[in-house]
Amino acid sequence: MAENKYRVLMTGELKEGKSIDEVKARLAKLFKTTAEKIDGLLNRNNVVIKKDTDLETAKKYVRAIESAGAACRIEPPEPQAKAPQKGPALAAEEPAESAEPRVVPIHLINKVEDRFSPQMVDKISASSNGLDLNLPELSDIPYDQINALTAYSVDEANNLLLFIHSQERPVACRIENINYSDFPIKQLPKTIASFRNFLYFLCRKNPSLFLEETTFDFLSGSQLQSLDATKVEKLATNMGLLIESGNMAAQA
Repeated sequence: MAENKYRVLMTGELKEGKSIDEVKARLAKLFKTTAEKIDGLLNRNNVVIKKDTDLETAKKYVRAIESAGAACRIEPPEPQAKAPQKGPALAAEEPAESAEPRVVPIHLINKVEDRFSPQMVDKISASSNGLDLNLPELSDIPYDQINALTAYSVDEANNLLLFIHSQERPVACRIENINYSDFPIKQLPKTIASFRNFLYFLCRKNPSLFLEETTFDFLSGSQLQSLDATKVEKLATNMGLLIESGNMAAQA
């Protein structure tokens, strides 16, 4: 219904006379999260805080956020637009929607380990109940076996990196080699737009998967992070080590 199509966005700006430290502290308390994660919200423009809601609820969100000192606005979503929600930023006044998927920052601090080197696959298609990675040992991966994912650009090629439960080595695939027509998603003329819809689909099928932070930013409208080959290996290693440690949930 039209009355339930409003969304609330934080502009990234502060209200006049407010200091950044003051606003971060207030928003962290409001959203029950850390000042570090609030800093990430304030460093981006037009982050969607609440979507598909009625006007009165949207106004309540705006009042709560602006009382903390951050600029906020209400708008109807664009046709067919789909915007993810940042987990910590959904706890103001009204009951929060699901904070999933869990968004995790990955820091490239550990040395590369070969055991986490991505295994390139030629194609990703649909299996009977999940993904077919078109490898003999990975022909049927249920959606709930996807542990974490990230996306990135390297040498002008856009790639998806998937971590699968019980498999140490992640798999990578170029986004143009995903058979989008196999999945119940809206296909768009641009591959990058279909890829966004595919990621939304994976998050819906497995709400408990971990989404690397810059990939969440991509779903919010940013470009994919650009990496060189070495940083891709470091990204895979640091994600793999975090999963292996069992501390990934604590980082979300």
